[in-house]
Amino acid sequence: MNAYIQDKLPIFAFVLVIFILGISFGAVAVKTVDYSTKEDVFSYFNGFLQGFREIEYRKTVLLADSIGFNLMSIFIIWAFGLSMILMPLIAILIFFKGFVLGFTVGFLISEYSFRGILIALAAVFPQNLLVIPVYIIAAVLSIYISLSIFSYFRGKLAIKGEFLLKYSLEMLVLAVLLLLSSLIETYISPLLLNMVSRLF
Repeated sequence: MNAYIQDKLPIFAFVLVIFILGISFGAVAVKTVDYSTKEDVFSYFNGFLQGFREIEYRKTVLLADSIGFNLMSIFIIWAFGLSMILMPLIAILIFFKGFVLGFTVGFLISEYSFRGILIALAAVFPQNLLVIPVYIIAAVLSIYISLSIFSYFRGKLAIKGEFLLKYSLEMLVLAVLLLLSSLIETYISPLLLNMVSRLF
C-alpha cells in the first residue's frame, strides 16, 4: 500500500497545485469583472435569496441533473486517463473546477461580506467536501494510468488486464461517492441555504 501511494505522490502534488491555482485565479477574476456584469449577477442572486423560501422545486429533477453531471464528469476523467493524447485535459478540468469554486466563493464574499461566508458554507461547501477530494483523486488515478500506458508503449512497463480493471473499479468507487455528493447537494445544501436566508 505504501508503494502504491508513494508512486502517486508527485502526481498528487501536481494536481493539488493546479487546483489551488484554479481557486486563486477564480478569486482574482472576481475583481476583474466589469461593474454592470457584477450588478446583474448580484441582482439575480439577491432576488434568488429573497424568494428562496417560496421557491417550489422538484428535488427529483435536481437530483437527476446533479447525478448526470457528476457521472459524466467522472466518466470523462476515466476516459481521458486511457488516452495519452487527452491526458493534459485532465489538468485543465481540475483547474476549471478550482476556478469556478474560487470565483463563486470570492463573489459571495465580495458582495455579501460575512453573509457571503455563511452562504458559501451552506450552499457551496457541503457537497464540495466530497466532490473536491473525489475529483483530485480521480485526476491522480487518471494521470497515473495514462503515464503507465505511455511507459508500456515505450517498453518500460508491462500492463496487465488486472491493472486496467483495478483502475476502472477505483473510478467506480469514486463515482459512488459523487452520487452521495449529489444527495447532499439536493437535500442538505438547499435546507442549509434556506436556514441562512432566514437570517437576512
